[in-house]
Amino acid sequence: MSTETITPEAYPEGSKEENPKVSEETLAAEVKDLKNAYALFSPATNMPYVECEDENFNDQVFLYEAEKDAKAAAEEYEEKGIRVTVKELKTVEVYVPVNPREPEGQKKKMYFNQVRQHLGILPFIGVNALGYQPANGELRTLELTEILPEGFENRIEGNPVYQPNVQLTGIYLMQEARRKKEFVDRKHLQELDEEFSSNLVKARLFLAVLPPEGYEKEDKLNLKECRLPYLKHQNGDNFFPVFSDIWEFQKYARNKKELRPIQIPFQDITKFWVKDAKAYMLNPMGFSVPLTKEMIPRLLERFGVSQNPS
Repeated sequence: MSTETITPEAYPEGSKEENPKVSEETLAAEVKDLKNAYALFSPATNMPYVECEDENFNDQVFLYEAEKDAKAAAEEYEEKGIRVTVKELKTVEVYVPVNPREPEGQKKKMYFNQVRQHLGILPFIGVNALGYQPANGELRTLELTEILPEGFENRIEGNPVYQPNVQLTGIYLMQEARRKKEFVDRKHLQELDEEFSSNLVKARLFLAVLPPEGYEKEDKLNLKECRLPYLKHQNGDNFFPVFSDIWEFQKYARNKKELRPIQIPFQDITKFWVKDAKAYMLNPMGFSVPLTKEMIPRLLERFGVSQNPS
């Protein structure tokens, strides 16, 4: 990479640039070195707020070095009927076992960088860019290839346990559907619903199952002997949780270590049901899309997917 020197003659009198634009390489290095930052999240999805960038149509999230800039951006979105919250990301001190096999044994101190964790999940939800604003600077778009370690895409592309297309189109759908009613673009909402549904019927979803006692670590399970968990809504309704990917399952099963994931084609989902459930709930810890049992065959017919996979 060559280095160019800007001479005074490069600018006419009275137009000298006092603050040359920071290069993308420098800005990316700054992002990678952040210890604290502020991200925009959507309460409509319990996920980072995602937006399609105008120039290159990147799917991007937003990160700010200064809290005041993040709050100003949130206020601007509120005026458009878009609810976003500001989440502080910081570096925290944690103590972990020296020997993982002895969780109650000797501990060592480590530092957990929440900014890096935040950036690391973005490829799993289909995001490929970051809108970043340094303190006293302007908002700039950086592609994740400039920020994340080389080859990070290989962990996701072609890996059946992650389905970023379902995540991304579900996020866009729920962000629009849960806007203030007077701001909802019905035509755009229909287009988003079409795209999400088309991806969903081609997906392989995860279910959570509870193996019989004593069989928790068996490689093969007899599903007829397993129990299926359910979610109880505060109004008393029961829902059957299903998940677009292993990451969503892990968020749900974080404190339920006895649960096991199984993956099935979407068209087989009606073979599994919790008695008296009102609907399936896709990604209950994320964008939370309810799907009634009656909707499944209609979606399969509408998008031309066989209900009898080979």
